[in-house]
Amino acid sequence: MTTDVAPLKTDEARPVDSSSIEKSLSGLWRSEKNDEHAVMRAALWNVVAHTTNPRHHSLASETLAKASKSVPQRAIVIRAELDAPSEISSWINSNCHVVGGEKQVCSEAVAIVAGGDRVRHIPPLVNALLIPDMPVAVWWLGDLPDEQAEYVETLLDPADRLIVDSTEFNSPTDLAWLRQISQRTTTAPADLNWVRLEDWRVATAAFFDPPAMRERLLEITSLRIAATGDGSGLFGHSIESLYYAAWINAQVAPGRMDEIEYRFDSEQIAEEPGALTKIHIGFSDGTEAIIARDTERHVLVAAFGGRKLTMDCVTRFRGRGPEDLIVRQLKRPEADRVFVKSLPIATELAARLPA
Repeated sequence: MTTDVAPLKTDEARPVDSSSIEKSLSGLWRSEKNDEHAVMRAALWNVVAHTTNPRHHSLASETLAKASKSVPQRAIVIRAELDAPSEISSWINSNCHVVGGEKQVCSEAVAIVAGGDRVRHIPPLVNALLIPDMPVAVWWLGDLPDEQAEYVETLLDPADRLIVDSTEFNSPTDLAWLRQISQRTTTAPADLNWVRLEDWRVATAAFFDPPAMRERLLEITSLRIAATGDGSGLFGHSIESLYYAAWINAQVAPGRMDEIEYRFDSEQIAEEPGALTKIHIGFSDGTEAIIARDTERHVLVAAFGGRKLTMDCVTRFRGRGPEDLIVRQLKRPEADRVFVKSLPIATELAARLPA
């Protein structure tokens, strides 16, 4: 597939009966005609987006439509509202992109909106719509549930990956729930916040790559991490800091969390709350390295021993749209083992934060 991609074309959603969605999808492709471009039906993933309000529903639909340009998928976007009237509705549409000036590559999209006691029909309906022998990702938008255990577990049962955005987490309980999912099931956890942190992890790894600095990894005794905040005190705004601390701990002192002193600071900047701004790394000999974000040049700068080093990794994911972060996750064929290893440490660190 070439990279010559035409602008996104998304067909209008067509209402269909929820009992005949698969049949309606087949009819959609039979009716798809284009005089200029051959139509190719494509999918690499089943992506199930779970939402509970119209705002998240629209965000998920738009994000997956854009993401289908890079990762073709059967997208199933759910809106489950327990407090709404007892009813269920569904729509189908196609997301199409002209590739190489010749073929029109199209992915399927299904929208399901259910309220009241009809919400319980969602998991079996979704399960019936999944393309067999194709990986399944469930993208849970918003805060994680603290009840409806049977509903959630049934929905996640076929999932190979659970994608969240921990920026919206309300409490450490949400992070603990994500950890439990990875421990109790075969569903691999993934977090868009972990992707946002990638530049900092790459820059830190590059900073410690020279042999002389590599030896200092085992001499780290303290971490002071500053991130932006909007004054709300939302727990989700501290998670990038927790992830970074957990990642460092997993690299240099696995199982020895108390050997490093942690301090988490918040700078009152409303823009991109939770984004890291500066990291102080203290060593056993009293020296300190600083890695900071240069907002004007959009790079990370490291300072140590009177020297400054501009890191080569220009920020790539901070400020990008959610479709870029989703694509990044879907392009990983397997679970991110580093994230899985860091998640329990981040959960333990979160439990130590002041209430």
